[in-house]
Amino acid sequence: MLTLQAEQLRAIAAALMHLRGDTLNSVGAATGIRSANLSVWLRGKEQVISAPRVAALLYHLGIEGQHLRADMLHRWRDFGALNDLKQVLKALVRAEAAVLYQDCQPGLTKTRFLQIGETLIRVELTPGIAAASDLVDLIQPRRVITLPEPLSSLPIDQLPATREALLTLAEQAACEIGDDELLDGLLFRLSNTDATTVATNSSARGGWQKLEQALRSAIRLGVDPTTIAAWIENGKVAARRD
Repeated sequence: MLTLQAEQLRAIAAALMHLRGDTLNSVGAATGIRSANLSVWLRGKEQVISAPRVAALLYHLGIEGQHLRADMLHRWRDFGALNDLKQVLKALVRAEAAVLYQDCQPGLTKTRFLQIGETLIRVELTPGIAAASDLVDLIQPRRVITLPEPLSSLPIDQLPATREALLTLAEQAACEIGDDELLDGLLFRLSNTDATTVATNSSARGGWQKLEQALRSAIRLGVDPTTIAAWIENGKVAARRD
């Protein structure tokens, strides 16, 4: 179980403030913590901020229960050697559980998305003079998905819209190259419908395995995703009639 010590929390909070572009004043205004006290706390004087205020600070920065929040889109930007990203990802993210979305768009600043379970992170990388590392160099994600469309153009105002746009692009790319990422996107959407109790019911595991096998077979045969969706919708209509 993840357990972060006080010194680690201060370092992570400082790194997240840098990544988010926060200032002492902006964080103080959002959390009610005096900027002078926040500055002293970040430098190691733990007693100047109460435990509830530290929890409120971390929540504002995107941490709840010592994990990255899944109910918000994290928007980070790193300039240079990725030191802040290393600090946060090493403490809060298991690389083997991460999916990295990238594109091949030219330009100095690169836009990337990291998906860790239900958590989604948008990262803008602008290399410094002596560093030009990318996220794929920083961590060893479980999967890297390269998309043809520029990720910088994805909507970011609402988390569901961002997630939907990202998965749609991933499915389109997977369909074009015959990749099983299409299946992952379909299963992700199925497991995030209103019928969450069905999707997480362990007693239905055999049924989900059969569904996965059927979808894999359809994808390998080149069946268009629209056709698969139509099959599902037609099945739902038939089930209601019965």
